[in-house]
Amino acid sequence: MLPFFPDKKDPPPPALGTPENLSAKVPGLVRPKKVRISKILSEDLVIRAPEGVGKNELIELLVNRLCESKGLKDPRLFLAKVLEREQGISTTLDTGLSLPHARTDSIKNIVAALALAPKGIVDPKQSDLTIKLMFLFFSSNRSEMLPLHLQLLRGVSSLFQPSLIEQLSAASNPAAALEIIRKVEAQ
Repeated sequence: MLPFFPDKKDPPPPALGTPENLSAKVPGLVRPKKVRISKILSEDLVIRAPEGVGKNELIELLVNRLCESKGLKDPRLFLAKVLEREQGISTTLDTGLSLPHARTDSIKNIVAALALAPKGIVDPKQSDLTIKLMFLFFSSNRSEMLPLHLQLLRGVSSLFQPSLIEQLSAASNPAAALEIIRKVEAQ
C-alpha cells in the first residue's frame, strides 16, 4: 500500500480557502463585481401584473416591455428562449419569487424587468406556489458573463424575501418600488 504522502518532503500545497478568497490567491482569477439590482432596473421596467394574467402571459408582458425599453430586436426570440428554459425546473421559489431567465448571444450584458403581483399568480407547474413577484432577466451567453449571471441569481433570490415582496406590493408606483430596493441594497 502506498502512503498518502509518498514523499514527505513535498506535501500537497495548502488549500486556497473559501471561493470568496480565491481571487486574492490565484493570479488571473477575477472576482465578479457585486450586482446591484436597482442599477439594472429602471422605472419603465417595473410593472404591476394585470389581474387574471397567468405566469407565461406575465413573462411575455415583461419580455415585450424589456425589448421595447432596451431596443432589443425580435421579442419572440427572447420569449422562446425563456419559455424553453421554463420547461425545465420551475423558477418559482416558495418565497413568492419567480425568476425566469435565460442566456443568449443577442446581448452583451444583463437586462431585467420586474413585475409585482400582489394578488398572486398560481405557478402552473407547482400549484402550491403563488407568484407575488417576477424578476425576469437575460444575460450574455459569453463564458466570462456566467459568474455574473450566477451571482445575479443568488442575489435576487436572497434579496426578494417575503417581507420585501410585501413592501414592494404596497409601493404606489415604479419609482417608489425602486427606492425601496435601493434602500435595502444600501444596508
